[in-house]
Amino acid sequence: MTQNQLKNLAIKYCVEDLKDSSLPGTSLSIVISRLELAPDYIPEATKDYLRKSKLKSLLKYACNQISFNEFSLVAKSEQKERKLEADKLREKQAKQAVVNAEKNRKLELFRKLLSKYDLSPSFVNTGDGPRLKDILEKAEHGTRLSQDEVAWLMVSPRGMYSGYYTQRLREKYHRIEAEYYLIKFQQSKNSWDVINASSHFRKCNQSSKADSILVNINTSEFKSQKTESAFNTTYGGVKRDLKEMNEALSFGNKAHLLTPNDFRPCTLLGAINIEIGNYEEGQSWYRKAIERGATEKSVDDDLRSIFKRSDTKKCKELALFLLKNDPDIYSWVTKYIKQ
Repeated sequence: MTQNQLKNLAIKYCVEDLKDSSLPGTSLSIVISRLELAPDYIPEATKDYLRKSKLKSLLKYACNQISFNEFSLVAKSEQKERKLEADKLREKQAKQAVVNAEKNRKLELFRKLLSKYDLSPSFVNTGDGPRLKDILEKAEHGTRLSQDEVAWLMVSPRGMYSGYYTQRLREKYHRIEAEYYLIKFQQSKNSWDVINASSHFRKCNQSSKADSILVNINTSEFKSQKTESAFNTTYGGVKRDLKEMNEALSFGNKAHLLTPNDFRPCTLLGAINIEIGNYEEGQSWYRKAIERGATEKSVDDDLRSIFKRSDTKKCKELALFLLKNDPDIYSWVTKYIKQ
């Protein structure tokens, strides 16, 4: 039969709503063709098909249990129910498609966020996704992260050193904190707020911005030597970042004179002297820092950061000096000699 003939048969047997009814060679088109051309013999396989397809009235007609007129009445009712069910299914599928589209949209946004902060979806542990997503969205909107959230980011997934706390995410965190303390200082005029702001600006590579703020601070208004020392220490760090080493040394020395028992100015002076090539002087200040409470690890981390900031020639020179002083403690610097 032609497709047009099959369409007419499908209408006659009230199955035109079923897509296979008018397609040549399909089970349903073969069934209605048989009913039309050889109604007196219906194989068991055909009856089984009608049962499985839940075409009850068509099965009864094929088995001569009802007349065609009776079949037509019942079949039209069955067809109406099928269409209602089909409409419900399409509506459900459409709603699910919207849900899936929204889910995919959010997933794509999350992937872009991960990429922005140098994280890969494959790096995210199962179960960490929702919390990591919330934290990244907070950072993206400039909302402060809690210390618990920062600590969670630093927990090392899969044995990685820095966890999810990538360099870009660290810089974003410190930028948000810097702006928070700057606004707070503008409102409160509390010296510690501007000191904290400066510290965070340094950690997100915005030392020049910290410099532009600190230069306008009137230190004569500080109420304690501790506050003034902290100010000079952070300003010395800013000047060190900006390669203004003489000024950095001046601020560091002022801080040390104000609080001679505080290790922080000593650490700063140690780093500055090392960077300008005064290795013995730098090591002397680092020893003073340890005597005043700094940990050996913090000093070691400070030295490692200096290597990262220095060129190849400087690294080799510093490495040779450290190995000469203590080859066991500074064995990690040998790689800089081989460069």
